[in-house]
Amino acid sequence: MARESARMRVTRRDGLLKRAIGHFWTIGPALRDTIGPCDAPEAQPWETRVANEHGEQIVHSGLFRDLPGSDALVVVLHGMGGTVERGYCGAAARAAERAGLSCLRLALRGADGRGTDLHHAGFTDDLGPILDHATLQRFEQIAFVGYSLGGHVALTAGVKQVDERLKAVAALCPPLDLQACQQLIDSPSGWVYRRYLLKGLKQTYPTIARGQAVTTPPERIAEVNALREWDRLTVVPRFGFRDVDEYYETQSVGPKLSQTTMSTLVVASPADPMIPADSLRGALGRASDSVTVRWVRDGGHVFFPPNVKLGFGPRPGVEEQVMQWVAEQLN
Repeated sequence: MARESARMRVTRRDGLLKRAIGHFWTIGPALRDTIGPCDAPEAQPWETRVANEHGEQIVHSGLFRDLPGSDALVVVLHGMGGTVERGYCGAAARAAERAGLSCLRLALRGADGRGTDLHHAGFTDDLGPILDHATLQRFEQIAFVGYSLGGHVALTAGVKQVDERLKAVAALCPPLDLQACQQLIDSPSGWVYRRYLLKGLKQTYPTIARGQAVTTPPERIAEVNALREWDRLTVVPRFGFRDVDEYYETQSVGPKLSQTTMSTLVVASPADPMIPADSLRGALGRASDSVTVRWVRDGGHVFFPPNVKLGFGPRPGVEEQVMQWVAEQLN
């Protein structure tokens, strides 16, 4: 009995330590990002318009670094409530530069505060028309690198093969089971992350509400205090899902990874405080041979220690390793 109690204490202690590491590597770098702009290669503002089914021309923007001599492009997708200015997007752009890749940090529909429509975790309809933009047509090979919800979008784009030039996708800390992640973020322990995500989403909604696509008034959205409520009032009516459960069930990309033929990399941390590790293991265990998985023990949500090596090239750091993997797939 005493031996069993000691084992339980060790297990509990290890669990607390893992959670502490996850919070540290999630909150610390995110706070650092608020101090100033991210350190990234000089890039040009980029813009295009894509029509939705209402005929509205929806603005899509980003930051474009057209590397001379490069015929390969990596498109970086931010997380929920995020922007192309986030530190992890800047880190990806730096790593892309060192890997010899041109880079477009792309704002998902409505995330830049300019577009009058919104996106969801499985929405990829805009990506094909965006990649067909005149400035991007010259690229012979394309890869997506996405963070969190942007990683989910990237994986979905890979499953759907949204462009014949798309050769690889990489997802860092993606949710593979949308409902499991919603339940964790909406739980009492997820309050700090829930508040952070909803703040970013609410900031862009008043502009989105000026268009024809959404029906819930901004005044009602301002009262939202749960991620499931946000999805119920915005995503479900906008995209015609029966209810929130249908949205989560039909759009979660995890079950679809067993069928993908796209060269795919998933990077995750068991200490991630926003993505339940158990919600990833089943889908990743059943994924096709095209999917490569790397677990990073010490890390949080989309941020990791600088010395991480995943087995892809000499330069350490998650972004460096991911971009070296991307470069290998595109060569």
